[in-house]
Amino acid sequence: MLALVLFCLIQGFTEFLPISSQGHLIIFNSIYPIDNYAGITIHEATIIAHFGSLLAIITFYRRALLSLLFSIKMIDRPDIDKNSFILINLIISTIPIMVAGYVIFKILDYNWDGLLLIISISSIFFGVILFLADKFCLRIKNQNSLNFLMSFLIGVFQCLALIPGVSRSGAILTIMRFFGFQRQFAVEYSNLLSIPVIIGAMIFMIVNSTLDSSFSSLINFHTSIIFILSFFFSIIFIYFLVMWVKRFSLLIFVVYRVSFGLWILLTLI
Repeated sequence: MLALVLFCLIQGFTEFLPISSQGHLIIFNSIYPIDNYAGITIHEATIIAHFGSLLAIITFYRRALLSLLFSIKMIDRPDIDKNSFILINLIISTIPIMVAGYVIFKILDYNWDGLLLIISISSIFFGVILFLADKFCLRIKNQNSLNFLMSFLIGVFQCLALIPGVSRSGAILTIMRFFGFQRQFAVEYSNLLSIPVIIGAMIFMIVNSTLDSSFSSLINFHTSIIFILSFFFSIIFIYFLVMWVKRFSLLIFVVYRVSFGLWILLTLI
């Protein structure tokens, strides 16, 4: 049971913070194989956990999402409707990772012996890049400064998150801080962008699942715990991130990333 709680804590802790959920879950499963504790595979547990995280981000941004939904009728006039403008930019930013993700996940081997080294190096390297972008770049732009080219480049940079250890939110925050966007807007844009990305990842995992039984048969005590705790921890850390960037820099996440990467590196020596 403790292993399930830790699994959900890691999912909620890392999914939206710029510290790489993929890298952490790979490390965790290499130490505590989830199928030994829940009777389901890591693949199935990840699907359930992502459902919890998805519900958390939708719950947190429910008002903004309703505004975006109602703005569809103005999708042809983004020049006069700010919500439809943001919606179009989110769509543009999503396209690159949907294409790249499909290709990468077809060829990426998660059993590769060098995967832990990749997680270590990418966590350290991109942590340093995040620090430089957050520390030395301008911080004056908001959503009014966003344009379609920037959105596409944000989406391209987001594709780096397909490398274990990079972090999707970390990649987005890095490029948006590099462009000079304020931390609060960069975090909000990253969080909203996580919704189509999580949905796309879940669909891909479900479609490529090797389950012999129906998905509904997975609903049991253990999977219910994973869903509930993933939702609970995710919404806590979404709130933490949003509140943190109102007062402080991203340095705390940089320090964590570098420490995490060095810890992995030391275990490999």
